[in-house]
Amino acid sequence: MKLYLTDLDGTLLDHKAEIGRLTESMMNALIDDDIAISYATARSVHSAEPKVSCINFRLPVITHNGAFIIDPVTKERIVTHFFGEESKAFLKSFFYEHKESILVYSVIDNYERVSYLEERLNKGTVRYLKDRAGDRRMYRAKDYDELFEGEIYYITLIEPIVSPEELDGYFYNKNGFSRNYQPDTYDTNEYWYEIYRYDVSKANAALKLKEMLDADELIVFGDNTNDISMFSVADRCYAVSNATDQLKALATGIISSNEQSGVPVFIQNDNCTVWQYNKQPLHVAPDNAHFSACTATDDSGDGVGILNEKQIHATLKSYFASSLFDKEIKIGNYFADLVTENGIFEIQTANFKYLVPKLNVFIKASHVTIVYPFHKKSRLNYIDKSTGEILKSGRTVTSNDMTDFFMELYRIKQYLNSPNLTICIADIAVENLRYCAKDMKRRKTDRKVTVPTYLLQLTFLEDSDSYRCFIPDGLPEIFTLKQFRKCMRSGDAGIAVKILQYVGVIDFVGKKGNEFLYKIT
Repeated sequence: MKLYLTDLDGTLLDHKAEIGRLTESMMNALIDDDIAISYATARSVHSAEPKVSCINFRLPVITHNGAFIIDPVTKERIVTHFFGEESKAFLKSFFYEHKESILVYSVIDNYERVSYLEERLNKGTVRYLKDRAGDRRMYRAKDYDELFEGEIYYITLIEPIVSPEELDGYFYNKNGFSRNYQPDTYDTNEYWYEIYRYDVSKANAALKLKEMLDADELIVFGDNTNDISMFSVADRCYAVSNATDQLKALATGIISSNEQSGVPVFIQNDNCTVWQYNKQPLHVAPDNAHFSACTATDDSGDGVGILNEKQIHATLKSYFASSLFDKEIKIGNYFADLVTENGIFEIQTANFKYLVPKLNVFIKASHVTIVYPFHKKSRLNYIDKSTGEILKSGRTVTSNDMTDFFMELYRIKQYLNSPNLTICIADIAVENLRYCAKDMKRRKTDRKVTVPTYLLQLTFLEDSDSYRCFIPDGLPEIFTLKQFRKCMRSGDAGIAVKILQYVGVIDFVGKKGNEFLYKIT
């Protein structure tokens, strides 16, 4: 069994310390498929739970950088690491003398408590307490003796007065202690010095969890220096692209960032069978002679597309079919439009949400290509419904607005990074026929038919790199949504950026005033 162990802040959580929608849907799907996934965090289980409550973690989790292993359902502490009485006495004496602003983590009557002295608060601890307003673990100690009550397992100094080098002389693998010193994930100008028992580390806890679950392989993910120990004992270790350079140097490989759902994307692909198929170039010139031969009538009965799209659906189905016997093949409980030597083909003009249950089955059986007809050129013709005479022909309109396409991709976003999925955009020219009375006034009884006339181009989105074709010309390497919209010229820039971020083409890098900053990866 593979055990996947991920850090939270900066690795699974995004820059807002939240679980993105794509991460949520992918992680739950993976867990439902019985893939062993847990997390190892510096947070307590009480602090972590609100952040990850949308994910159905079932396996024991590692908290406080390895001080505890906890059942995420019952909150039972399975493994604990409290300071001994001698260590408590040393800590109490040291911080009485040095008068640092400290947060003391302890367990009293089976309840966790985070104690502090109001007269010693500094800017960092004030912010920490403000961010956790309403957290019942926060406790203002009445005096210095009460500050050190209970079974203590963790001491935190935010922006300590004493230099880290001097503190290391007492706490860095000395006097029965270990420590972690690193910048805060969300405010890199603020440094935390954290003190644990000598045998507390993500590494020791990860190995213990691996043993408890009888896992054959430990695969870990992280972004910061407190993940170094975990990386050192893992069978494989992966740094998200926003990780520190120090961690990247130790990694087996670099994966997509926390903003791009790098962890679930990697786990999904690490556990799938990659089916063989003939990969296509980005742009393919169509065979319009073949396309014309495949053009079906609206009375053909072929295809199950939505109203007014039946002819397009049937024509494209025939175009991609190798033979008549390829069509409507049952796989599991669902029928595939086509099953060819190059995998499964689904012609989908809209409503990609209906593909989700199909894709859950099809991707496990074969490579899947979804063909999306895009009406690149269109013309409206008014037809006399009694005689068939053309009453009026409109001008040909060319469209570059891909908003509807990106909206459809959003509905299947959890599959976009699968190596077993190709999206094919079929640029077509269509005639929109409106069968009406001779006066051409619109009536409810008018029949509308969309007829494909020829195929302009096929665009195959085979991998994340192929999505770069949607990056507009003139876009700077670091840009805002406003700049993207200006370069894009037509369509909804917001949904385009979201999709390009999901597939790893662009990434979030920070804020400038009230605007988010992105970069081309």
